[in-house]
Amino acid sequence: AAFLLLYFHSLNKAKKKVEESEEQFRLMVSGVKDYAIIMLNAAGQVENWNTGAEKIHGYQAEEIVGQSFTKFYPDADVEQKIPEYELSIAATAGSYKAEGWRVRKDGTRYIANVIITACHDEKGELRGFSNVTRDITERRKTEESLNKYRNNLEKIVAEQTDSLRKSKDVAENANKAKGDFLANMSHEIRTPMNAIIGMSHLALNTELTPRQRDYLKKIQGSGKHLLGIIDDILDFSKIEAGKLSIEQADFELEKVLSNVAQLISEKTSQKELELVFDIDRAVPRYLHGDSLRLGQILINYANNAVKFTERGEVVISARVLEDTEHEVLLRFAVRDTGIGLTDEQQATLFRTFQQADSSTSRKYGGTGLGLAISKQLAALMQGEVGLESVAGQGSTFWFTARLGKAVGKNMNLLPMPDLRGRRVLVVDDNEVARNVLDDMLSRMSFKVDQVSGGEGAVAAVQQADLSGSPYEVVFLDWRMPGMDGIETADAIHALPLKNNPHLMMVTAYGREEVMNEARAAGLEYTLVKPVTASMLFDTTMRALGAQYDGARSGTHPVPNIAEWLSRIRGASILLVEDNEFNQEVAVGLLTDAGFEVDIASNGQVAVEMASQGAYDLVLMDMQMPVMDGVTATIEIRKNPRFANLPILAMTANAMQQDKDKCAQAGMNDYLAKPINPDELFSTLLKWIQPRHAQVAVANLSEQSVISEGMNDLPIIDGLDVELGLQRVLGKQSLYLNMLRKFVTNQENIPAQLHAALDVKDLATAERIAHTAKAVNGNIGATRLQALAGEMEDMLRSGGVPDSGILVQFTEMHTALITALKAAVQPETNDAPVVLNAEKAALILSHLHDLLSNDDSKAADVLEENTDLLRYALGPDSFSKVEKAIRQFDFEKALQHIEQADKLL
Repeated sequence: AAFLLLYFHSLNKAKKKVEESEEQFRLMVSGVKDYAIIMLNAAGQVENWNTGAEKIHGYQAEEIVGQSFTKFYPDADVEQKIPEYELSIAATAGSYKAEGWRVRKDGTRYIANVIITACHDEKGELRGFSNVTRDITERRKTEESLNKYRNNLEKIVAEQTDSLRKSKDVAENANKAKGDFLANMSHEIRTPMNAIIGMSHLALNTELTPRQRDYLKKIQGSGKHLLGIIDDILDFSKIEAGKLSIEQADFELEKVLSNVAQLISEKTSQKELELVFDIDRAVPRYLHGDSLRLGQILINYANNAVKFTERGEVVISARVLEDTEHEVLLRFAVRDTGIGLTDEQQATLFRTFQQADSSTSRKYGGTGLGLAISKQLAALMQGEVGLESVAGQGSTFWFTARLGKAVGKNMNLLPMPDLRGRRVLVVDDNEVARNVLDDMLSRMSFKVDQVSGGEGAVAAVQQADLSGSPYEVVFLDWRMPGMDGIETADAIHALPLKNNPHLMMVTAYGREEVMNEARAAGLEYTLVKPVTASMLFDTTMRALGAQYDGARSGTHPVPNIAEWLSRIRGASILLVEDNEFNQEVAVGLLTDAGFEVDIASNGQVAVEMASQGAYDLVLMDMQMPVMDGVTATIEIRKNPRFANLPILAMTANAMQQDKDKCAQAGMNDYLAKPINPDELFSTLLKWIQPRHAQVAVANLSEQSVISEGMNDLPIIDGLDVELGLQRVLGKQSLYLNMLRKFVTNQENIPAQLHAALDVKDLATAERIAHTAKAVNGNIGATRLQALAGEMEDMLRSGGVPDSGILVQFTEMHTALITALKAAVQPETNDAPVVLNAEKAALILSHLHDLLSNDDSKAADVLEENTDLLRYALGPDSFSKVEKAIRQFDFEKALQHIEQADKLL
């Protein structure tokens, strides 16, 4: 009873806090004096009127409430039905922005900046409009004065430069004066803008209605947009004053691209544009330079591309132009399918205060500074800028930058060896997006096919299943003509398949309704475009049952490639190369890495040597005398014994037709010359099977540790600890935690499996077996993993596992659980948790707030206050809440908490 009293007391306090917050918000809006905030009903009559409206228009609230908002328009506008037109546009498009003349009560006129936003109820019906108006007459006068001042200043500079051409000081002083003026003006504007953005941020952290939150977000967004323009002015003034410097630090290119995506993906989503990253595999992942300025140019280009593109795609690409030991010259480009530019318009770009559209009422807006700043930034990075465009067909804006290579950090993303070579299918109607995804998956060692639509996907999945080589993952684009991704998923689920693939949604629309629709259609994972390599890698690994901690970059060390190569050291490689210099280089690299290498000087010799030897892999040059690499590969593949022998092309020809020719001949992959060591070794890791068998557990039974630095790990029969560690990139603490969770969550798996089979619930039994296969594989219980896989295959085909396999699985599983309980001590807290009712109520209230705002900190609060939350909610409700939060289903967790409140 005491707990309930305290709990309800806390709820009343929270309710009072919400009411106070709402009252504060109303006071804040009513007290705003520089903006007229007017609420209109659907007929355009005034319903609400703040202090700013009284100040700007001259009417008191009692004089104007209930009146038509047309009273603020000039008579000519009213006669032309302009007020009704503006409301109509707002109702249709959601909002309407304009600048024009308005009339005060005393008849004086002023220039107004107006934003009219349509307001709808929960059913989507129009309830009215919000009208936010600001008097910008003085600003217009200031702008005109500024333009006049700027024109006069430029005229003076030109005249003096012309008459005193020999005096550099005059020109430099003039530029400095202009730069100082711009910097000072920017500072004066920036100060109130910081207050607007900051106060909006603080208000957003209070309790708000959805409508209030929407208004504040729009205010904050507009403020940030204006602040971006001011930042451009500051950058420009710094450049002209020679005070802008380029930072030098290590950075990960993918993080720069992810930031670009976060800033522009919402805009591309709203316009239903494809946003694609096309990063050549030769571009290093880790670079040395100024990541902020690099991203600034990309964001500038990308924003322009989205602004001028109504349909189609925006592609951000990167290519290597020069590659030396310590640095690279990269060419970045942003290509769009927008309106394009004429030759005359192109001639004016990259100049200060110049835009392609220079009319007084530009459709697209902007200052014209962005491209000029981009040009200067590229120059500071020892690069250039340029564009290629055809009017009506789109544009490509590019720049080059010379960047250093981050020492010892570049490492390709590769799956564990037992996952490479898996078949996957890419389904997307956009050819560029399809090819980019294909390329990323191929370099990760997956065997990739692609189709352009849903019907082709269904046919490909069915054919692959019938052929005995099914797809394991299908990547489905959401928006496709004909069958969309959801419909394609439903059609694939309806197929009578022996092996069901994992279905993954790839969408440019990261909205919650899309995610929910995908989950309802049985799509296990969702990737939001533009897809980065690490995002694709991590999600695909999870789908295939591997487990990673996601700590490959940032402050965490990148795995040393030498450690990975130790798994395949001693493998036998046939090097087919006619050039002696290339032979020497390749042999040196390969032998130093611990490989056994034989050399064939042409394709005919290679065919003979392959038939007589036992090689793990063939490196095949394409152009050779006697017999070229393509012909040699075809001859080798004629022997069924070499059907699975990895043959990799080595070629200086990186054109798509050359790659296609290699693939048609039966080659598995290709390496571009000159050979990059990291690229060579990463590719070898994709295709060479580890030759060394795992050390038998029996041989380790008398050892107390596996190796130096691994003292805390157990030695248990049936558990390959080394393999388990590799699953988590060598992180012992994470692996031990996995073992503890295995004991907690998997102990009853045999009993659950028997129970499902007893009631002939084969679907549940298959799901349990599938989960057991993945989980046992993650910790290194390879024999249990294999047994679970056998049972899954039997159940998937409609059969029932025989009693021998069930008994063997149960006995081995029980023995492993018993051994782990003895070897792995559960985590303990030295300080016992005091189960205080008031504290529990506060923690629960805090968790409720975090879940309401979709804040991921909810998982941290759950982890840190488990006992208190279990005490507050009760065991059953806590279990449901915990499960939902760990699955990041915050909405369901919130529902469980509210249901528990009702029960209490």
